[in-house]
Amino acid sequence: MYTSTSTSSQEPPKSTGLVMQIIIRRDLLTVHKWPVGPLLAQSAHAATAVLHRYRDHPDVRRYLEGEDGRGWQGMRKVVLEIQDENSLKEITTKLDNLSSPIPYHLWVEQPENTPTALALIPNKRPKQLKKILDEHCKLFE
Repeated sequence: MYTSTSTSSQEPPKSTGLVMQIIIRRDLLTVHKWPVGPLLAQSAHAATAVLHRYRDHPDVRRYLEGEDGRGWQGMRKVVLEIQDENSLKEITTKLDNLSSPIPYHLWVEQPENTPTALALIPNKRPKQLKKILDEHCKLFE
């Protein structure tokens, strides 16, 4: 059953400070000529998968529930782009080598077996992660 909740009389949900980063390969648009719609679906697949896989992680629960039970009304995400498949694989290696690893999901489109997008669990962008993202990614345009 679908219901719409009016929030005009309520205060905005309290921010958790958690942000999900979604990284998409730019070359899928520019080199491989994917339409925008399917590329957007890849980001949705990665985001949904990481929330499902790590649904019991404390940061995922806090992101979804929020500080006041309304986290789903104030979710924050940032969509980043990376150059190509090799760059995406390189960033996964760097994420795996963090001293405090942040769980992520690399979406691999089937049946092509093509890595297309990566989503990290919601996090507060610690310094090590910020360095990796700043070196390899930019805001998706």
